[in-house]
Amino acid sequence: MSWRAVFQRPLFGCVEEEHSPLNVIGAPLDYTGTYRPGTRFAPLSIREASCNIELYSITADLFLEDVGFRDHYDVLLPPGDTERAARYIELGLRGVLEETNSGLIIILGGEHLLTYFSVKQLINNIDTLIVFDAHLDTRDEYLGSKLNHATFLRRLLEAYSDLNIVHIGSRAYSKEELDFAKKSKIKLYNILASLRGDIKLEEMGRVYISVDMDVFDPAYAPGVQNPEPLGIDFKTFISILDRIREKSPRVVGVDIVEVNPLVDASNITSILAAKVALELAGLYLSTSST
Repeated sequence: MSWRAVFQRPLFGCVEEEHSPLNVIGAPLDYTGTYRPGTRFAPLSIREASCNIELYSITADLFLEDVGFRDHYDVLLPPGDTERAARYIELGLRGVLEETNSGLIIILGGEHLLTYFSVKQLINNIDTLIVFDAHLDTRDEYLGSKLNHATFLRRLLEAYSDLNIVHIGSRAYSKEELDFAKKSKIKLYNILASLRGDIKLEEMGRVYISVDMDVFDPAYAPGVQNPEPLGIDFKTFISILDRIREKSPRVVGVDIVEVNPLVDASNITSILAAKVALELAGLYLSTSST
């Protein structure tokens, strides 16, 4: 054991491995929230939770302590400057990609706007974007803003019209954004389809998966920025991951967003978010080895 191992550091899983293919980045973005701010505290809270649960992925039947994690810690974001924050996030991602050259990028948010920045940086490696979310986030603008947590998916569609998008678990939207989503190329599986198991996935190529924690029912994830009743449970989430594994040869990146530790109960949302990250890592390992 290295002498450094006796000092506790807030690294994901508390199992550091320099050559691990599992790269963790914190992005404490908390600029455009319109209900309950506090997502900037999520990366640390999720890391702490990950150090206090077993590092076993039931999705892949793998013990992830055997693989470890390479935690690059948090991107340092300038307060109140979304444009500069975007540059910093993209610069950080680019640096990790150049240094590691392969492996999985696990991003701990932060609000959902960060997915817009991360997908832009990874777009050349992405065939399909899979979004788990209670909301569609396809408004043209929200409260006079064109780029925020409620518009990011529309901005991505405008920038990358050929991007295949699968949206799972939605149940809360305005008429405008639902009409837009139905007219777009988004493959939309609302909460009823998700709970019934009526999700029919085609071959998706390389996937990026974004999990907004409000896709889960507030009974399981109360500590989110914008909670919505009638969400999925973890069993449903795992079953959907199994379907993704059947239709995708590789997961290139994932993010877990919208955890708000300031309104959480007994840290259960951060614990669930850490477990989600572990299962997504297991999904990557099980697909990359086939």
